[in-house]
Amino acid sequence: MLPFCFALPEFAKDRDDALTRFQALTLDSHYKGEGSIARVVAATCPTSGKRFAAKRVSLPRESQERSQVLQRVARESAVAQALATQQPFPEGLVRHHACVYDDAANTVIFIMQLCEGPNLAELRRQQQEARGRLPEARVKHIVRQVAAALGQLHRLGFLCVDLKAENVVIAPTEQDPDRVLLADFDLCRDLPGSGSSTCADMLAKLDPAAAALSGPARDASERVWGTAEYLAYELLKDGPLAYSAASDWWALGVLTYELLYGRAPYSAPTLDGVLHRITHYSPAFTPPEDGGPKVSGAMVQFIRALLRHRPDMRLGARGGMQEVLGHPGLQQGV
Repeated sequence: MLPFCFALPEFAKDRDDALTRFQALTLDSHYKGEGSIARVVAATCPTSGKRFAAKRVSLPRESQERSQVLQRVARESAVAQALATQQPFPEGLVRHHACVYDDAANTVIFIMQLCEGPNLAELRRQQQEARGRLPEARVKHIVRQVAAALGQLHRLGFLCVDLKAENVVIAPTEQDPDRVLLADFDLCRDLPGSGSSTCADMLAKLDPAAAALSGPARDASERVWGTAEYLAYELLKDGPLAYSAASDWWALGVLTYELLYGRAPYSAPTLDGVLHRITHYSPAFTPPEDGGPKVSGAMVQFIRALLRHRPDMRLGARGGMQEVLGHPGLQQGV
């Protein structure tokens, strides 16, 4: 087993047992999700009927590419294990039961909590196909949960780095059909100034040279990670040294805009166009009379506050999650 593999006692007695349990699961024939390095399928225990999500990461053969993928897997494992130590388990974050390595298939597998609903990108597309938009009250409820989940990660000393609609999934309950969970941690970083070195420590077990790349302030040559439409202004201006909690709050502003307006605030036909818009423009809030959605003034101000170019003046930069959740734009009935 690779050094970042683990198994929680409620799933298996050890890592080898966890691999055996995974191999006994019945996997669905269609993918629930697919990312840049992983595919996720639903899986069922044939004896108990319990359902899981299995996230499978095939490791490349080429050494440099393999090292990069292993680092991302190690980050996710580090965050998952840190979350598992919390009692109660933090709200708004997907639970991982085990991480194992199948040597025969050269694949790392995460066995995770299954979320039956779509991700937010799929939800937005469904609304557009129905010729509608998500109402503001529903978006507020979803965004409040995402903000709280980001706050939990920050409290534990992690940056999310890759918040986007595809990485937030609906996990409905009888009480809340719009309960959402943040589901992807493989680009997480140690939060600067938090004293946390969880990701760096895990990378050191895998590759001592990689540990220097975990903290955003440790190596100016490291690339900026994430999805272009969600990258904060300061990351484009100053590079990876600028990673902070404020860059996660920027991404929340992009997500909120996207859910309400049906597109990213800085969308453009090309990557260069997206980056140019982020650095030179403010988002347009099209009013209903010009074909835009009905959005309250308080919500518009909420988004503007999250998308301020100066990270030290951005909503959440000083007061964190509580400042974000306390903004009038997220209050129901406003």
